Amino acid sequence: MSPQHPNEDVSGEDQLRRLLALLAHCHAAAGAAGSEADLAARICDSLTGCGGYSLACVGLLENGSHRLAAARLGADAAAGAMLPSDWQDLDRFPQFSAFAGSLSLPLEAGGKALGRLRIYAAARALFSPEEHQLLRDIATLLALALAVRRCTSEAEAAARQDAGEALRLRDRAVESSSNGIMITSATQLDHPITYVNPAFERITGYSAAEVQGRNGRFLVRDDLQQKGLNEIRAALRDRREGHAILRNYRKDGSLFWNELHLAPVLDESGQSTTHFVSVINDVSDRIHYQEQLEYQATHDVLTGLANRSLLADRISQAIALARRDRRLVGVMLLDLDRFKVINDGLGHAPADKLLKTVAERLQAAVRDTDTVARLGGDEFVIVVGDILDADDVAVVAGKIQRALAQPLFVEGKELFVTASIGVSLFPRDGETGDILLRNADVAMYRVKEYGRNNYRFYLPEMSSMALDRLDMEGNLRRALETDEFQVYYQPKVSLQQGTIVGAEALLRWMHPRIGQINPNEFIPLAEESGLIIPLGEKVIELVCRQIRAWREEGLPPLKVAINISARQFRQENLGETVRRLLEEYQVPGEMLDIELTESMVMHDTDHAALTLRELKDLGVTLSLDDFGTGYSSLSYLKRFPIDCLKIDRSFVRDINSNADDAAIASAVIAMAHSLGLNVVAEGVETAEQLALLRQHGCDEFQGYFFSRAVPAGDYALLLRQGKTLADAEAAPDGDLA
Repeated sequence: MSPQHPNEDVSGEDQLRRLLALLAHCHAAAGAAGSEADLAARICDSLTGCGGYSLACVGLLENGSHRLAAARLGADAAAGAMLPSDWQDLDRFPQFSAFAGSLSLPLEAGGKALGRLRIYAAARALFSPEEHQLLRDIATLLALALAVRRCTSEAEAAARQDAGEALRLRDRAVESSSNGIMITSATQLDHPITYVNPAFERITGYSAAEVQGRNGRFLVRDDLQQKGLNEIRAALRDRREGHAILRNYRKDGSLFWNELHLAPVLDESGQSTTHFVSVINDVSDRIHYQEQLEYQATHDVLTGLANRSLLADRISQAIALARRDRRLVGVMLLDLDRFKVINDGLGHAPADKLLKTVAERLQAAVRDTDTVARLGGDEFVIVVGDILDADDVAVVAGKIQRALAQPLFVEGKELFVTASIGVSLFPRDGETGDILLRNADVAMYRVKEYGRNNYRFYLPEMSSMALDRLDMEGNLRRALETDEFQVYYQPKVSLQQGTIVGAEALLRWMHPRIGQINPNEFIPLAEESGLIIPLGEKVIELVCRQIRAWREEGLPPLKVAINISARQFRQENLGETVRRLLEEYQVPGEMLDIELTESMVMHDTDHAALTLRELKDLGVTLSLDDFGTGYSSLSYLKRFPIDCLKIDRSFVRDINSNADDAAIASAVIAMAHSLGLNVVAEGVETAEQLALLRQHGCDEFQGYFFSRAVPAGDYALLLRQGKTLADAEAAPDGDLA
């Protein structure tokens, strides 16, 4: 394996290991060399081989000038690169200045200059401070080795002693490493340990004397089923570098994770491996942190149970085993009964303690091989594998009910918790985890419907209603994307003038297969699923687009009313949405009427007042729909900027036969007029109803007596034809459109 280039972007640990290995190589070279030329050559070999540098040269000072003692090219030197023939070539020829980085270090010992060491690198990055310091140490090591060889008199014996001490100081660099270092023989049978540094003793708890002559596998003990061991064995066999993360064991038996780096040490010829150097790094903290992250990704934070992600894997495993062994798998979905009451009454912290206790009881009620998971809130799932028939699951469900029936003590209060449990079986009720969970959920809701605190097995007929609902929701989402919605317009007629003065926009779903779907079939589902927000915005956009189209056709500018849902009204950006659409389609705000219900504005009066003011600032008029069916408070009629009241159809329906309804309608009209508000009656179907409303002074009406809600084109036709109230009274069939 070629050495890693010294200036590549590597981690601090990798750089430290490379520099330590380089220092060891140079130290060995200095000790094994004979002559000065041999010494210089070995040092250059170490720098370009182990160190990975492009060119290394040693120049020895003689008679005031440098003589080239040795020069070596590295593996990453440019193609066609040549060695210098003498020291002056390094300064004369541009090929040597073309290297991206270079370093020239003096060789000095005992205050005497002995020569220079030059090192070249092909990478662009400069030598790091740590690398620079180590190379200076190598230059000092070379100078001291040269000085030792030049010692020829007793006076120079002291210098020899100093040089030996310096070499021993270099040995301490290895001994002071924070990583464990182990050297093993490559030539002896079973690779016995020949050296370990103090960090090895600290990490493993074994002294150097205890491990000398042993094979390093004793650190693994009996834990031999590790993938990393195969890599280390292959590296030893192939006499190459190796890397693995292993489970090792200290002298006291405790586990630690060892990130092991193995590298061969070659002999003087560079052909044969004499030793292996192993760098041992205790990465237990890192591994434990990774394990914690993995645990948090697969387990519920509150209870420690499996979460939805891990549950899917456990169900898949249970199904695979059951399919192989021809067994069954039971999936139980459990929902605590009336948990919201407990949560609201006690608060979140005590409720969380209760959930933890429930989780503990569920785990205690099943086998260790079964899975208990929390889906969120108060929903739990139990997966029971390796069963022969449904009775086995029924036994587990009974144990769970008995476990939960025991009183729980939370915040000094004695509580009793029950649960509704739905059960599905593999393969009878489904072949996948998703289908089994869905069917268990259907069965659980049947338990809720029939009194709670029980369990039921899934039956196919249970799914009809649930699947219809799911199918409807999926179609509703698709309809938003494919523009299947259409706005119908029911004319509003002035009782005084007898002419059309506006319209109410009513949404219709034009399903490509079923046909027209009325709002009462899909609006509740849209409210429940949250689709009412994009749906409501779509209605405003369609109305604004249509108003613009009518204006471009030259039709009179009539006001169009739009019903706003409660969830849409509570949006923070409702005013901004209306403003944006009015500007986009260049529609004056005066042509739009927003209809709200009483309960909607009373839910949060401060927010309601702010939102209504934003809408009024756009020129939009505001109507209160279904008046009389809610709070009917006069105080908010004065507080909120309401322009119009709509009398609910429930009062209009019996206005001519029920004296109370007639009185209510009369009172509403009188009160509204006293407050300066317009009054619109909805659901007018007969001439008698119309006569009483006219008698009480109602301003406008809408209903089948004049026209049903019709598509935009038919509404435009009514305007062009100039249909009036007199026409409707002459032919009151409501079907002219």
